[in-house]
Amino acid sequence: MRLHTHSTKKSIAALLGLAMLFSCETNPVKMEALSKELNEPTVSTTVIEWFYTKNGKASFKLNSPEMFRFDGEEPYLEFPKGIELQSFEALGEKDAYLRSDYAIQHLKDKLIEAKGNVLLQNVKGEKLETEYLIWDEAKELIYTEEFVKITKNGQVIMGEGFESDIYFSEYTLKKSRGIINLDHAE
Repeated sequence: MRLHTHSTKKSIAALLGLAMLFSCETNPVKMEALSKELNEPTVSTTVIEWFYTKNGKASFKLNSPEMFRFDGEEPYLEFPKGIELQSFEALGEKDAYLRSDYAIQHLKDKLIEAKGNVLLQNVKGEKLETEYLIWDEAKELIYTEEFVKITKNGQVIMGEGFESDIYFSEYTLKKSRGIINLDHAE
């Protein structure tokens, strides 16, 4: 008798499991909520080339090999394999170039955080290298509080903290650590 009761419990459990399995339906709203709960991307894509416009003219172009979109209260895009950003000045000419190994774009705040081997270069050929940089589209600023190395006119300038316009044409180095003249280096 005991064996029969145990078999019956297994059968009921199996039937309940099957009933639950067949009663499920795909609900996009519930799937999105579950995705947010699990911190899973709602969209993923590869080989991206986006043009951003301002007043009908190209403002900048973003390229990346891979992107994930996360929705929620603070939606963001993640670029785990890095980005390349090209800004354009008012006449549509290429102005500044940014590259990094990893990036996050905060959609609400219009911020891009670039991390790992960050390179910023302007039309004059001046380069900034750092490990972390923020591109603030709303304020049209680029900045960091991290160590930076600027190469320009035969000089390497090192320091901490940096702020610039988005074209990397006018900038300030907050704490200079030193200048190396490359033309006179042996």
